[in-house]
Amino acid sequence: MDPLVFGGQVSYVWIRRYPSGFWSAILHLAYFAYYAVIVLGPVLLVARGRQEAARQVLFAMMIAFVVCYVTFITFPVGGPYYAFPHPEGEVREVWSARLVYWVLSGGSSFGAAFPSSHVAATVTTTTALWRHWRSLAAWFVPPTVLLTVGTVYCQMHYGIDATSGVLVGLFAAWVAMRRPWERHDGMTA
Repeated sequence: MDPLVFGGQVSYVWIRRYPSGFWSAILHLAYFAYYAVIVLGPVLLVARGRQEAARQVLFAMMIAFVVCYVTFITFPVGGPYYAFPHPEGEVREVWSARLVYWVLSGGSSFGAAFPSSHVAATVTTTTALWRHWRSLAAWFVPPTVLLTVGTVYCQMHYGIDATSGVLVGLFAAWVAMRRPWERHDGMTA
């Protein structure tokens, strides 16, 4: 699908055409920031006494994860991490790349590439937080953008995986914020 949408296999070519130890370090670190973003948002809301806001953010994340996992089950896709040889040299040897590859060696899932749940959950969290705590969400925007780019540059996901992850993330946040199953008076339908 990537060649049709992006004109080539961007997840394979990008890191090889533009190898950069600096960008590899930043983008692998952003990829790892996924764990901080999805945990810190709700935890910090609870710490501020905003349990209902934390529940809404968690609910939005749950929607994103369910959409991703149902897609993984019905349409399993092995990502470029499994499909292509790993990049070599400085781009793989920076400390953050070694950290990411070490974590992946202990529990990566084949068939869970499309859509990128890393991107979906991070976009969902940042978008849902924007409604409840904009200054915190603003801190999460750079890692979210860098993670989205990094999933492709670091050869974890195809470009279409990252793009679909953004769409799933925005959709999940939108559904959670609308809560169409509730009547306008707050009562459940």
